Amino acid sequence: MLKTLSAAALGLVLFAAPSFAAHDQADAKKAVETFAENYAKAFNAKDVTAIVAMFASDGVEAGPGPILTNRDDIEKRFKAIFAMGGSDLHFDIKQAQAEGNIVFAVGTFTVKLNGNTIGGNITNVYEWDGDALKYRVHGYNFTPPPAQR
Repeated sequence: MLKTLSAAALGLVLFAAPSFAAHDQADAKKAVETFAENYAKAFNAKDVTAIVAMFASDGVEAGPGPILTNRDDIEKRFKAIFAMGGSDLHFDIKQAQAEGNIVFAVGTFTVKLNGNTIGGNITNVYEWDGDALKYRVHGYNFTPPPAQR
């Protein structure tokens, strides 16, 4: 009886545990770079629908301003960014680190807003969705321009 219960318990654990595809560090770095390229393409095309689809269903947008935890608010933020002339987004991914189903990445970006090119830092958390990534947390800030001399 104990063997039967143990086997049943093990079966429940195996079926209840999430299954994650195995991804190594090289996969993570390449996936983040591909994700950044696709995100920049969607941004530069002002494709709000494509941008919002790049977030996990419970993904978070943590840029300047309030932290957004739902897709409707994320959509509104990007519409506002495009109303300010958001364009010409470029990323430089500095590091990516995989931990199970999660990938952490840091880098820099430049973007045009209101006709000015500005830059900043990104700190993102992604989750694997099959062989692609989705934002769990998209965090970024703007770095101040150098002081006038």
